[in-house]
Amino acid sequence: MSLSNLFYRFPRLTILAMGFILLTGTSAYMNMPRQEDSTMAERFGLVEARLPGATAERVETLVTEKIENALREVPEVKEISSTTRSGFTSLQVALHDSVAADEVNLIWSEIRDKMSDIEPLLPAGAGKPKVDPRTPVAVTLGVAITSDVTPISGLERIATELKTRIAALPGTRETEIFGEPKQELLVEVDPQAMARANVSLPQLMQIINRSDTKLAAGELSGENYSLVVEVKGELSSAERIGSIPLPNSVGGQFQRVSDIANIRKHYIDPPESIAILNNKRGILVSTTMETGRRVDDWVADAKAIVTRYDNELPEMVELEIIIDQNHYADERLTTLLTNLFLAIILVLVALFVLMGLRSAIIVGSAVPMTMAMVLVGLKALDIPLHQMSVTGLIIALGLLIDNAIVVVEEFKINRRDGADIQESIAEAIQHLFVSLLASTATTAFAFLPIALTPGGIGDFTGAMAVAVVLSVSSSFFLSMTIVPSVAGFFDRHFPTETHSEKWWVHGLTLKKLGPIYQQVVRTAIEKPLLGIGASLILPIVGFLVAGTMTSSFFPPVDRNLFQVQVKMTAGSSLDQTMDAVNRVRAHFDGVPEIVESHWFVGERAPAVYYNMIGSSGEISSFANGFVTTSHVDDPQAILPPLQKELMSTFPGARVMALPFEQALLSRLQLKFVLSVQNSALCGISVTRSD
Repeated sequence: MSLSNLFYRFPRLTILAMGFILLTGTSAYMNMPRQEDSTMAERFGLVEARLPGATAERVETLVTEKIENALREVPEVKEISSTTRSGFTSLQVALHDSVAADEVNLIWSEIRDKMSDIEPLLPAGAGKPKVDPRTPVAVTLGVAITSDVTPISGLERIATELKTRIAALPGTRETEIFGEPKQELLVEVDPQAMARANVSLPQLMQIINRSDTKLAAGELSGENYSLVVEVKGELSSAERIGSIPLPNSVGGQFQRVSDIANIRKHYIDPPESIAILNNKRGILVSTTMETGRRVDDWVADAKAIVTRYDNELPEMVELEIIIDQNHYADERLTTLLTNLFLAIILVLVALFVLMGLRSAIIVGSAVPMTMAMVLVGLKALDIPLHQMSVTGLIIALGLLIDNAIVVVEEFKINRRDGADIQESIAEAIQHLFVSLLASTATTAFAFLPIALTPGGIGDFTGAMAVAVVLSVSSSFFLSMTIVPSVAGFFDRHFPTETHSEKWWVHGLTLKKLGPIYQQVVRTAIEKPLLGIGASLILPIVGFLVAGTMTSSFFPPVDRNLFQVQVKMTAGSSLDQTMDAVNRVRAHFDGVPEIVESHWFVGERAPAVYYNMIGSSGEISSFANGFVTTSHVDDPQAILPPLQKELMSTFPGARVMALPFEQALLSRLQLKFVLSVQNSALCGISVTRSD
């Protein structure tokens, strides 16, 4: 008894194994998370701080340099790019690629601790620097809220309620509001009342600032306890400011700030940022789904929330979904899966023509079972179904049937030599085990460096290599167990004529090409130098031609979207930037391929593509947005001439029409993002690498 033909001797075991593989694979496919792009760790981030009223040089000296010195104390920090302007500094931080994904959160926690340590060293008014790790991930859903009659303050309350409802949806990672009007507390002092209270304006400002403490007020210690005492006093309401006591009393009467001032909350005018959505001023509520979930199911639930809320609102308020990540994810995955099934059909047709119907069925049976085993493996490794993992399946499709072809052909040769079925299976497996194991191992080892690549590149492309390794490994397992057993079952129950000349039995044979092929092989064996030289012709020609080809790691993004950025000169007001945006929008109206555009003036636009990373600081001289075209090929066709038109039409502003690129942010891209989005022309921009 031999283990080589175990599955043939026990047909029920074979049927059970095939059923188990297909059922678990189907279950994995139905329950696997689905998303468009790979999940990447937070190896990039922003550290931002403010010093209102200070010049760029003063902020650089008093704030930026101290933050940079603290960041350099973290050995995992690879690069620091700082951009400083009046009253604001932003530092782009990149971690080393060697930092493992499960260690990233610890590093950012250490960076936050460093920022807390240097807070006392910063000037008064600077506060604690804000640390904001960024994951290259796109917004999943964006809802535009607009109205022709409702004021922007009313839309802000509607947006806040919608944000609250979507945030409560399980699987929601974060929600943001763009274009909402900012509020501030205004203290209007009565000069006469202030004089009667014997308080000057600088003293009043100091009293209010001291009351807004967020630091510990002291420590209460005892024999069995030690408690930190904090003052409950964040100035978030007019009532809280009005209740602040004044130090000087008149006639023994206790006085508060409300006795000498009128405190009210109002919207900042002029606004700090504006969102123009579908040619109307509005507010955008964006939300991002947690990784590891099915984007189609989550988006359906989120859309249901939007629909229910829309039914509660008056007709003059419009809720429109302008960002739908599921649309692109579903389109991308559908295209890839269609290509996968088309490739499977072509493989089966080729097998039928070249090997015959029976061999095509036997070898083809390995394809769905291999796919099922790969899906189970991806599910076990928590790898979602996205463009990289599906691409790995397509790449491996031509490799995973090689083992099955070799085993089936070896089985057929043994049968023609007179061996019985069990002996033919055992001899085929024993003869090919080592050689097929070696070929499978070499293929797996060739793709392992991609899977083990550290950093963002490994996060993005690693799933593709994992899918290939799982495919060839599963193919080897099936070729050593189930595939030869299926061949034996066919041969036992449906015997064929060994010497049949029907092409659909043994495959198509071109008799005229046989002698030519034999002569070529014979010549290569007799004259090895000639054979080696002939085999090197195509590789050498390929290397020579490679220099003339356009180099690109990824193909262009097949999306009907591109981004636009408008940068005015330093000191430009929001109205001036808005005027430039309106002129650019009017220019876009004359481009027939452009369907609509959405603009965000004075703030960054939501990340409609995974590698959009920008600052969260408000800059009145900066505007950006994204433009939708009628077809996916339009951006590549219209952007070159459109960019030339924008440069000549708007010489007073820097207008950039940029395609979305399917690649990770490089160092050059990071510097460009910082210089365009954060810096005024009078600011300071520095990049340092450790």
